[in-house]
Parts: sequence; structure tokens; C-alpha cells
Amino acid sequence: MTSLAKKPSVFSSLRAAAGLSPESAAEEFGLPLSTVCQWEDGSIEPPERVLRSLEVLERFHEAERANGSVDEMPKDGAPQTAPSAGSGHREKPNGPGSDLIKSKQRVADHGEVFTPPWLVEKMLDLVKGEAERIDSRFLEPACGSGNFLVPVLQRKLASVEVKYGKSDFAKRHYALLALASLYGVELLSDNITECRANMLGVFAQYLGLQPTDELYRAASHILALNLIHGDAMTMTSADGEPITVVEWSSIGNGKFNRRDFRLDVLIGMSRFQEERSLFSGLGSHEIFQPTANYPPMTVTDLAAKDDQVSRD
Repeated sequence: MTSLAKKPSVFSSLRAAAGLSPESAAEEFGLPLSTVCQWEDGSIEPPERVLRSLEVLERFHEAERANGSVDEMPKDGAPQTAPSAGSGHREKPNGPGSDLIKSKQRVADHGEVFTPPWLVEKMLDLVKGEAERIDSRFLEPACGSGNFLVPVLQRKLASVEVKYGKSDFAKRHYALLALASLYGVELLSDNITECRANMLGVFAQYLGLQPTDELYRAASHILALNLIHGDAMTMTSADGEPITVVEWSSIGNGKFNRRDFRLDVLIGMSRFQEERSLFSGLGSHEIFQPTANYPPMTVTDLAAKDDQVSRD
């Protein structure tokens, strides 16, 4: 009797296409080999973020293979030869950023696996123009402690320095606009707290700010609104209410407009589905109206809002 070969799991197929063996995949994602083997045989499903990372790796592996810089992967998934320095081997940074899990229990309970910093940079290079455009908006639906958002902010601030570095007023204004263009949703409360702190730290370091400075407090208020403790799958915040996202825009002279929208309405727009742009459909139909509209705000106004929240 002839037995049918078991169809490879989605993870196994993507892993092989990315040019990784099970052992090297475990090393790349900082996980025990036993966990990767469970993903491999399909007994448990890997987090969506892992699959997304493998899809990106596959694209780079194909490019490297076309250039003849890597060896072909045998069908059994094991590399023919160990990669030598400079032969397409991906160097991974050391230090705190390379810790890809907080605990095995969090992986089991929430599928929490952080994307390696080197892979984040490669993914952002695929959208280099948008990542470096000061007012382009990014929404990370599982932002963790800022693995993606912090590097995007750093790229945007580099653009601010190039364009407005000679004017202190313009630099501060556009740095705040860059910060206000970044959004995140995160299920775990400790992660969202870390993400806000990490983003604020990068912003404050760039401008040499202290916690007592108005601009620091204005940035803190924006991050409290833009980085949301909630569930992007259900589009509800931690208190069970529909997630609200804030559209910030510059109107010049150090002033900003604020309009609030429900995330589920924005995501449901046909133009979002086509263009993957958070506010792309605004103005296309009167049904997409903000849930709240505010008068123009200055940095002083935003800082006062943060002070009010702190007192409350």
C-alpha cells in the first residue's frame, strides 16, 4: 500500500522558499528549535508576523539567488554548505534589540514574536520613499514596543534634519509632524507603554528636550492618542470601545489640525483596500465624516492637554 506524502505546512513552504533550514529559522527568530518544528509539521500555527517576515525574506533570497550570491536550498531544507562571510549570510545585531521574545508563555498565549531589527530595516528599504517622507502615515496593527515604528521615526527625523535642520522652529515643527504620522495598536499593556516611551525617547533625544519642555509634553500627548492599547483584529480598544484614530495635519505657523475617525470605518473604505493608505478615502463620500473635529492647536495647546491628562 502506497502512503501519500504529507503536504508541507505553510510555514515549511515559506521557510524553504526563504532559504532557511529549520535550525537557521530557529536562530533567526530567537526561538527553540522545538517550537519551529511544531510550526514545521503544522501541529501549531506560527504568529502572522513570522509568516510575513518569511515572505519578505523569500523576496531577498530570490534576489540573492539571481545574483548568484547564495547556494540553492536542497528539497529537504538543509543547506548544502555553511554560509561564509560575505556569501549572503545575514548578520544579526547583538544587544537588547535582538531579543525576539519576552517569554515562552507570551509566545504561547499571544503569538508574541518580535521581528529582528536587521529584517525591519530590509522591510523598510522596500518602502524607502514613504518611510523617509515626513508626513507619510504608517499604522502598525501589532506594534509591540516599537520594533517598526521607532526605525520609521528615525528615518523621518533624518529627513527633517536634511530639509529643515538650519531652522530651529521649522525643525521642531516638522519633527512633531513626523511623530504625529505614526500609529500603532497593541494588545499587551506593557508593550504599548514601552512603545510610547521608546518613541518619545527618540524624539526627545533628536531635539535635546527635557520632560518639562512644552514640545516634549506635546509629543507625549500625541503618542498617547496615536499608540493605542487595543485589539486590531476586533478594532476595539482595551475598554471595549471602537478604536479611534487621529488625523493630524500641519496648517503652518506652528499649528496643527486634529480630526478623529473610527478605525473600522477607515479600514472598510474601498480606497484603503486598494491603496493601503489610512486616510486615503477622506472626502470621497460624505458618509466618512470625522467623529470629532477640533480647532487648530499649537504646541502650547497640545502640551496643556498632556498636563490635563496627567492631573486626571
